[in-house]
Amino acid sequence: DLREKLGRLPANVYKLYPDKTIKQVLNMQGIDPMSTMSLNKHVSRLSSLLKFAIKEGYISVNYAERMKMPVRRRADEERKVYSQEEIQKIILHLPCDQGKLERYWIPLIAMYSGLRLDEICQMYVEDVQRVDDIWCFSVNNEKDKKLKTLSSKRVIPVHPKLINIGFIEYVEGLKKSGVPRLWMNLSRRDADGYGNAFGKWFQRFNRKYVTKDKAKVFHSFRHVVADTLKQAGVQEIVISEILGHANDSMTMSRYGKRYQPKVLLEALMHLDYGVQDK
Repeated sequence: DLREKLGRLPANVYKLYPDKTIKQVLNMQGIDPMSTMSLNKHVSRLSSLLKFAIKEGYISVNYAERMKMPVRRRADEERKVYSQEEIQKIILHLPCDQGKLERYWIPLIAMYSGLRLDEICQMYVEDVQRVDDIWCFSVNNEKDKKLKTLSSKRVIPVHPKLINIGFIEYVEGLKKSGVPRLWMNLSRRDADGYGNAFGKWFQRFNRKYVTKDKAKVFHSFRHVVADTLKQAGVQEIVISEILGHANDSMTMSRYGKRYQPKVLLEALMHLDYGVQDK
């Protein structure tokens, strides 16, 4: 009964209907229900709470353990790739407000690197560094940063296009001013790091200027990068390292070292969206 009613509620129900109770919303007509993925996230959280309750001896059975609904889409359909036309809309409408430069740089970094939103938002100035004479992003869990998985820790070259439009100059300016992080406007939350507020802003920007398709979100940049490199014939193991995915090859994961920045940079050079140099 819980799962059935939860599945009829819209995403962000309290934001959409702040003055209504759950029962009132369930009695409304024409509600666009949350996705199966969102439903399963709620169920997973409930299951985690009940696991804790079992561990502490409050209950004996986790009734939410098998409540998840099957996702009927293939994995590659869960998030859609931006089209070239949509990428151009993003580039065209990116704001360049000197007081909020994160809104300009973060989407560009994502489309030229495949880095996750949180990985970009939590970066410190020192995480942009030269490795083997190549400017790179260091993705790590030092200080108050966090990683999604162990394989997320990596070093990814800064695409030459980002350098040509002034990103390193931006970083050098921050160094001179003595600020610690790349995006001082973003604040950290214990629950989800530095990316929450920016993610909400991008979603509004995305819907206003780019697309109404709910399957096209900030994470779609990673799909764009992965698909572009795949179509260019880049080895899957190289793409996995760029994206910070675990390597399923026993030989390469156990005995092979990380790819050198020059190898990853060669792969990233296939990413070309027509951004003009400054």
